[in-house]
Amino acid sequence: MIAWSRLVRSLTVGMVVAALAIGLLPFLFADLMGDLNGLTDLDSSPFYALINKFIRWGK
Repeated sequence: MIAWSRLVRSLTVGMVVAALAIGLLPFLFADLMGDLNGLTDLDSSPFYALINKFIRWGK
């Protein structure tokens, strides 16, 4: 028979993984829509703009 502590630990880990997966769904959907519309160029990403502000590369 499985120990109660192992059962509770497994359920807790499962709930955390499920919450993370559900929390990431809107971002994955937005990325998919951007990819389908051709908006995923490197120059249009906010991360690239932030890095480019501090490091002047490519210009």
